[in-house]
Amino acid sequence: MQELKSELRKNAREKREKISDKETKNANIAESLFNLEMYKNAKKVLIYVSLRNEIETYEIITNALNLGKKVAVPYCKDSNGNMDFYLINSLTQLETGSFNVREPKTDECEMLSDFSDSFLIVPGMMFDEQGFRLGYGKGYYDRFLSRFNSISAGLCYDEMLVDSVPRDEYDKSVDIIITQSRIIKCSNGGRHG
Repeated sequence: MQELKSELRKNAREKREKISDKETKNANIAESLFNLEMYKNAKKVLIYVSLRNEIETYEIITNALNLGKKVAVPYCKDSNGNMDFYLINSLTQLETGSFNVREPKTDECEMLSDFSDSFLIVPGMMFDEQGFRLGYGKGYYDRFLSRFNSISAGLCYDEMLVDSVPRDEYDKSVDIIITQSRIIKCSNGGRHG
């Protein structure tokens, strides 16, 4: 299974690099997200900080902050897949951390412990319509999703949506997937139908 996922990750990286007009597609994905009632109603937005060829999240972070939502970004605590989320008030509270990812400055930011009324945005290289994803193989989000009870969403280019992502017992699905052309309520359901 791990070998298959590794090969898929390599292919997905190459495919995602070649996607054209990412700026427009990112804007369409963000616009669809902003119009979602569950996003509008969320008091807290938990979101990854994008890098390289990922769907860009800086505009989403700025939008959530401007709407007065609490915004929390992940901080990788260790190499065993454990992470915490810290509240940020501004993009200036980010610094380069684990895996060259921009992370919160933990000495300036407060750790979030209450995840009620939250909307979690999960990164992934590819997704299937059941809400399962091919992540980066470290298990951080699957561990977090196993104890997260609010709404989770995956951002995905149409080009990276596949029929089925290989999964094992630890893989967790998201509730909805937002692409540049549609919103998919995952049949696997996550937890919110």
